[in-house]
Amino acid sequence: MVFKKLTDRLTTAASTAAQHATNSLWYDRDQAGKIAQLESMGFSPERARHALNATEGDVDRAAELLLLSDDGEDVLGAAAATAAAAQPAGVTNHDVEGRHVAAHNDEQMRLAMEESLRVTQQNEERQLRQAEAASMSNFANGSGTANIPPAKAKATTATQQKPIQQKKPTQKTTNTKNQPPIRSAAAINAGKAAASRHNISNHSKKTAKSTLDHTHPHVKIPDKLQNKSKEEQILRCADRVKPHVMAVDTLLRVLTSVKSSPGVDKFRTIDRTNPNYVTYVRDKPGAEDLLLAMNYRRIASKNELRLERHLVDDALLYLGISALEQARTSTEYREAKKWRAFHAEMRRVAKQLGGGSAENLVNGMTEEETQIRLAFLSHCPKEPPQGRGAWMHVYLGEEEEKIGGGYVSRRFDGDDILDDVLNWLGGCYGTELLEKLKSREWCLCDLNRYPILPLDLEKHRKKTLQYLGLFPSGKLGVRLSDDSWRSGDMDDHGLGDVAGSARGLGAASRSMLH
Repeated sequence: MVFKKLTDRLTTAASTAAQHATNSLWYDRDQAGKIAQLESMGFSPERARHALNATEGDVDRAAELLLLSDDGEDVLGAAAATAAAAQPAGVTNHDVEGRHVAAHNDEQMRLAMEESLRVTQQNEERQLRQAEAASMSNFANGSGTANIPPAKAKATTATQQKPIQQKKPTQKTTNTKNQPPIRSAAAINAGKAAASRHNISNHSKKTAKSTLDHTHPHVKIPDKLQNKSKEEQILRCADRVKPHVMAVDTLLRVLTSVKSSPGVDKFRTIDRTNPNYVTYVRDKPGAEDLLLAMNYRRIASKNELRLERHLVDDALLYLGISALEQARTSTEYREAKKWRAFHAEMRRVAKQLGGGSAENLVNGMTEEETQIRLAFLSHCPKEPPQGRGAWMHVYLGEEEEKIGGGYVSRRFDGDDILDDVLNWLGGCYGTELLEKLKSREWCLCDLNRYPILPLDLEKHRKKTLQYLGLFPSGKLGVRLSDDSWRSGDMDDHGLGDVAGSARGLGAASRSMLH
């Protein structure tokens, strides 16, 4: 459309220029004829031309001007001066008219371009307003109106229904500095969508509880333990604390003492900073909750638990003692009791640590024990120098127990055998450890494999560490054997179908080892 108007303007300008050129040629011929006509009346050519210019080419008026003027030179001179003032010196009427035509064409061209730009801008603004109105209409009809207040919704609807009035085109240029920037329809729609998501998110947060009730009507949050009955609290706490042997025994002793002597204040007061209480009771699951269920109260100022004399309830004490005695008969308690006794044995054995060489044997051992350990160390190969071999780590009991003296380590070569490791352990801890390992009361486990399974010392004692998967690094642990391992019943122990892969280059598979 813009180019069409521009083409029309150019065509019109060319036609106008051609017409003026034709008129100019006709004007020159006509002017010469008028001058010749006045010359035939006896006037000079110069005076005739001035008279024609003064009378705009009218021969009759020019003749009257020449005849009626007594001083024709003055009149004609004034007329000539007036005509000369209207145009620059050296410029003819033809040149002046040509310049006016060119200026007019330029002005028309500029107006045409401004009009085209103005129309294009108005069309773009109209399309943007229509797109924004359509977006607001869709937003009002959708879910976005759920969060718009009624007053704002009415104002928005009135704005949408108001017809868009187009401004009349003006040729004056407007000041664009104070006008707001024009946003695209995509930017407007993106802003509306973001606002809608924000409103819906806030609304969903406010109604989260009701939504959960509607979608999961049968889901109920259980009550807290302290909100349940005293009987249920005591039974549940006793069930949770039963794997912890010392906590069960300590609580049972405390409640028994309170029941037998309720008037003694020291039985009804427990110092929470006591080392034994901190180690065995305070952080164990259900232990302190059981005392709170027995009406003990925390005294923050003294950091203690206290049972007031008037809150002593014989029925609760009887129930608590019965629940703890029942916990002592459970499988969890008995298993934990065995492991506690085993770790006590490990601590006793760890005290006999004599080092990994003859030079490091502890003083105070009997001569017989010293000779036995030296015999074990004599069958153990020499430790490789720094940078050769691989480390072998051995733990007595579980690592979490952190038994003092229950950890030893040294380097071995890959072609060393398991019997060399056993001789080294005999030199460190004596014959008792090896005898209980051979009798399967205790077992030696590879801690680098999962699940952890014991090694058959009789079957693999002549196998290399690389074959057993203990090279280039080994980690062994002395653990308590269960009944199936002691009796040699592999199926009962779960060794019939062993999972896991070989560890290390050249190591045997688990099915070959077990």
